[in-house]
Amino acid sequence: MILDFKEIPQANRGGGQQDAFELFARDFLFYLGYQIIEGPDRGADGKRDLIVAERVSGISTDITIKWLVSCKHYAHSGAAVKDSDEINIHERILQHKCDGFMGFYSTLPATSLSGLLEGVERTAIYDRERIEFLLLRDIEGQRLAARYFPITFRYYQIENPVPAKIFSDSKPICCEVCGQDLLSGEKSGIYITLKPHLEEDEDGNPKETDNQIKEIHFVCKGECDEQLKEQYRYEFMDSWGDIDDLRNPTLWIKLLFAFVNDIYNEQDLSKEAFETMKQMFIRSYPYIARHLTSKEKERVNDLLMAEII
Repeated sequence: MILDFKEIPQANRGGGQQDAFELFARDFLFYLGYQIIEGPDRGADGKRDLIVAERVSGISTDITIKWLVSCKHYAHSGAAVKDSDEINIHERILQHKCDGFMGFYSTLPATSLSGLLEGVERTAIYDRERIEFLLLRDIEGQRLAARYFPITFRYYQIENPVPAKIFSDSKPICCEVCGQDLLSGEKSGIYITLKPHLEEDEDGNPKETDNQIKEIHFVCKGECDEQLKEQYRYEFMDSWGDIDDLRNPTLWIKLLFAFVNDIYNEQDLSKEAFETMKQMFIRSYPYIARHLTSKEKERVNDLLMAEII
């Protein structure tokens, strides 16, 4: 489970938050497309928490089904919803002139309840697993999750980052052999920097231009990498890095300054101007960056340890 349903207060604790789970059920069902006929209230409800309507369209029929919704928030105890928690289901459906029974639970239905529901003509169960799946599948559901599960949803966002929408036209980095997008994370790729093989002058010293990076290429690991190597192996020597590191905020800025340092060593740039430029990147970086995922933190630590060793 990603979302912690214990973030929603218990119904028996008072303090103005006792209706939170029923309100969540209302907002969730509305998000799915149900029409809210009767919402939560604190009066005598006749064993119903909500009544919602679902319009079902077919080839030759168009009907509306009214659901009696029963909310059970047992996440704090972890108990399953039993048959004894849902008594007189048929009578309650008839009393409220509904067509079916809907259970909305923060845990799971017990086997005894599942057996009882087999005798009800129309039933629907939204348990914690199904609720979580439906919430996280699109941006509207995620906005709702952020309202009711602010702590665990924030952690989910950190561990499942998406590219920030900074540019109106986002361009991928593609493999030069097969064309695969290497930034999407679906296929592992590398960036390759090429320098000429070292040549010496008449005195046996390396020529001044021999250390310049001549080309940078992007390619998938494995077969595509081998194909590209055939094109340059006799003319250039190479070094490479993981494309995944370009999506890691800490390693991205580390790589950026590796290139900036190369520029400083080659260009006429004062030390003061160089240091100012570094601070500009460092201080503006939080505005375009994000937190590291756990996996990215491990990657950074591994690389730092490798440098120390």
